[in-house]
Amino acid sequence: MAESSYISSLMLLDENKILADLNKIAIELGLIRKINETSRIYVYYAVFARVFGTLTQTIAQYLNAIDIETTTDEALLEQLIKPFVKKQNAKVAKVILEFSRRNNDDNAVDVFIPRNFEVMTEGSNPIIFRTAESKILWKDSYKIKVPAYSVEFGSLNNVAANTLTYFNDSHFSSVSVTNPEPAYGGRNEETAFDTRNRLSTFRYGRDGSKNHIMNILYDNGIGYYNFNVVEYWDGFGSVLIAIDVDSEQEYYDVINMVEASKVAGIKYHYCRVNYVYADLTVTAKVTGDRMYSEYDLNDIEQTIKTAVEVYFGKQIYVGKQLSVKRLEAFVLQYLVDETYDIYEIDIEVGANKDLKIDPETGYFIVNEFEKLLPNKITTMVEYNFE
Repeated sequence: MAESSYISSLMLLDENKILADLNKIAIELGLIRKINETSRIYVYYAVFARVFGTLTQTIAQYLNAIDIETTTDEALLEQLIKPFVKKQNAKVAKVILEFSRRNNDDNAVDVFIPRNFEVMTEGSNPIIFRTAESKILWKDSYKIKVPAYSVEFGSLNNVAANTLTYFNDSHFSSVSVTNPEPAYGGRNEETAFDTRNRLSTFRYGRDGSKNHIMNILYDNGIGYYNFNVVEYWDGFGSVLIAIDVDSEQEYYDVINMVEASKVAGIKYHYCRVNYVYADLTVTAKVTGDRMYSEYDLNDIEQTIKTAVEVYFGKQIYVGKQLSVKRLEAFVLQYLVDETYDIYEIDIEVGANKDLKIDPETGYFIVNEFEKLLPNKITTMVEYNFE
């Protein structure tokens, strides 16, 4: 990239400046005693200054045109930035859909919700999402959560909560749908000018740093919760990359992908993520004099299990410690809108040789290359009659 100070100094070499410098040199060399505008040498100098001045202005304009910081040609700018940084690609948005029965019917049947089932926003130009997997809303359950992704790319698909409420299939008239939380992750393709605005990160994005590696993983489909990058793992210039993937082949594909962008002098250590499982006993404390039916208890159990799974899915990434207090608060908040009078959630984590607790913070500790997952989730309802 050309230095702007160099271009500025080059632009100062206009016709008058060149002519003055030539006459000054002629006097210093004794070719003339003083400047005489009618002399032959002055005329020669004036012609040379005119031609060379025009040339330097043309060169300066050209350098400005091909300089990353000053060019206004987007196509040219895309070519100029390629050696320095990769443009960010457009991405689809993701969301968790919640399918619920419209009525608590004793004659309810299992409802199969297929993969690629389309749910959309209201209006003539709806934003459409498709379910990412197939699930069954069992006849003894009231609701179920299903991950989904937007059909189109772009940030426009990051819709607000409770806006994905429509679908066009009459076979599913017994259920309703919504997105309790906003969609996330949708991104527009970055323009060359947007990329130029990240000039300050060019070196940081090329030197094998944590940010550089994370961007490589993101751009190749590795989710935020499925890896951990630890700098200075084995001294200065070394990085640990812990990867959570489904197969050995995918693991080596990721390694090859990162190695292709490796910078000299940086040492990468790779490993697959180890899972640490926690057995959880969740007690829901309820008020009032109502004795819940088997159906109610099953609904509470399913809702609590869903809340725990959502928390681990959204809050616990590779190397993340578990705060039981935060998990309790999340599950309680998750149940606020339910029809049950639950005033407190108490969670106990079963003894596990792989789980260690920090006595000062109360957090369950995992290593940088480990990921904590729920194993057996036992639910209980504790009555507190007034």
